[in-house]
Amino acid sequence: MDDEIRTVKLTELKAQIDGSSYAVDVGAVAEAFVKRMLAARGAQRRADVRELLGDATLRQITLPA
Repeated sequence: MDDEIRTVKLTELKAQIDGSSYAVDVGAVAEAFVKRMLAARGAQRRADVRELLGDATLRQITLPA
């Protein structure tokens, strides 16, 4: 997306928010939040395994046979 289109979309979005006509999809927001939190937790677990066992062991555990 080029900068001009992005600027137009951002301006339209700001106008919707200012006019209270912007509808938030609370289900989509909640789903995105949960996905992000689960991804962060998974990354933390992988880092913990890496710290305990080392990268080579982690690769052996996560690669399919």
